Amino acid sequence: YLSDYFSIRSTIISRYASTHVQTVLRNTHPEAKEAIFDLDLPASAFISNFTITINNKFYVAEVKEKHQAKKMYDEARRQGKTAAHVGTRDRETEKFRVSASVSAGNQVSFELSYEELLHRHLGKYQHAVSVRPRQVVGNLTVEVSISERTGIDYVHVLPLRTSQTGGRGEWDADVPPSTRVEKGSHCAWIVFTPTPQEQAAFSSAGIMGDFVVQYDVALPDVAGDVQIYNGYFVHYFAPRGLLPVQKNVVFVIDVSGSMYGTKMKQTKKAMHVILSDLHPDDCFNIVTFSDAVHVWKAGRSIPATAHNIRSWKTVNQILLPFLPSGTDINKALLEAASVLTQSPLEPSPQRIPLLIFLTDGEATAGVTSGTRILVNARQALRGIISLFGLAFGDDADYGLLRRLALENRGVARRIYEDSDAALQLTGFYDEIASPLLYDVALSYRDGIDLTRTLFPNYFHGSELVVAGRVAPGATEFHIQTVSHGHNGQLSLENDISANATEAATFGCSLDLGQIGRFVQRLWAYFTIQDLLQARFRSNDTTARRLLIEKATNLSLKYNFVTPVTSLVVVKLEEEENATAQAIGTPDPPSLRREGSD
Repeated sequence: YLSDYFSIRSTIISRYASTHVQTVLRNTHPEAKEAIFDLDLPASAFISNFTITINNKFYVAEVKEKHQAKKMYDEARRQGKTAAHVGTRDRETEKFRVSASVSAGNQVSFELSYEELLHRHLGKYQHAVSVRPRQVVGNLTVEVSISERTGIDYVHVLPLRTSQTGGRGEWDADVPPSTRVEKGSHCAWIVFTPTPQEQAAFSSAGIMGDFVVQYDVALPDVAGDVQIYNGYFVHYFAPRGLLPVQKNVVFVIDVSGSMYGTKMKQTKKAMHVILSDLHPDDCFNIVTFSDAVHVWKAGRSIPATAHNIRSWKTVNQILLPFLPSGTDINKALLEAASVLTQSPLEPSPQRIPLLIFLTDGEATAGVTSGTRILVNARQALRGIISLFGLAFGDDADYGLLRRLALENRGVARRIYEDSDAALQLTGFYDEIASPLLYDVALSYRDGIDLTRTLFPNYFHGSELVVAGRVAPGATEFHIQTVSHGHNGQLSLENDISANATEAATFGCSLDLGQIGRFVQRLWAYFTIQDLLQARFRSNDTTARRLLIEKATNLSLKYNFVTPVTSLVVVKLEEEENATAQAIGTPDPPSLRREGSD
């Protein structure tokens, strides 16, 4: 197949990105051949449209409830019709793939649209699109437009990223060639149009990497940015200039036999960097575990003075895997919780208790029931300790770590086995290294159908986002923020007109309707994610069923492919030698979203 055209166009309005990918493939062979379109998708993205076009005939995929989609697919296959089916589950990495058989001399066009909210990490938003046509393309274009109401501080295009963990290709330290950036106060345009010669210079297969744009916004109002359109609102809260709150952090590190070798070397390397970055007013301790548990400083955490940090670095042979050994996750969690609760939780100044838990396996010693571990952790952490789970490698029980984090004020993250695993570990720690606020409560008078409004922590360089609807008839929108920080309680109040932000366009678009639509779709996107997360945490069958029903109804209304819906294509008529045949089977389907659970 010859690729004549490959285009990616992303429109970002106030952090909400809508991306449209189109590729045209031409069969240059004398017989019918299978064309394959596959694309790496951001983990948090929802597909919103997919179309196959051949000989000016359009086949548009429908989003259906997942069981109904499966039924439609099976029925079409039973009747001998051409069909394809795609579903997605909660995953970390996502792939979209479709195959189509096209007759000699004909061409096929694949078009895919997806949407995502860009999250702020370490003071920047990052938008990455996969550019992997797998050949040199006659016409290749990536175009990104960014519109931000409060202003754009900076825009930066990174070198092409050639691996999931951030490796780079031949253009090591440079912006990709044929990249043009135009930045105004509220609008930025980025265009990447490599020539066939430049594509061939990158690799024999053409461009094979992620085109990555980073930027940050101006946010002068400490109360944040509130935008209201068509009865929906979004509130971006990211106050700048706050002093960090000191922390009491306990690192819990798996030293069972499976950590032996490269994993442990990378963990040690990361710990050296992380401990060196602790503030002298912070406190810390280290718990190691296999089928036994060892607390470095029994009793309570100690101040992160230079002397104490050097002391750990000289005795870090405690990070020595035992061979063979099991993994007692339950006991390790309880010992770490004991250290944090024995240390005064409210000294002067306040220190935020954090528990960072790293493992590469499943619970195989002591209490092995996930349900029992969750209950024990919840009781031990008492709703005041934030747990951050790091699942190192494919064998780690990511599902358990995710539940532990969600139920205990934290998040879970995968650490991929790669040469830069130490950088992944230190990178995650950097995100939570500087807590600025804790127990943040955002409330909205005349706000209804709200997404999450309570946040355990606000870290330097991040952002808290709430979306919702404005009650019918409301003319003023009252916002109150209550939180705790370095100087004690922080309280902010703000009143804005319910139609204050609808009066004018901003950024790159002169279309007020386009600007207004993003808030409603962002609300739906966020609400679905909240419902699915609540379903994941719930142990009540009836509650789970209601949450799934609500998430399904919203997914169908906004045409989102989510863990409760699927994408299905059924071609009603067969035409010899000129039809796209996206033929799949349920496991594995030819049209699918893939990833590791």
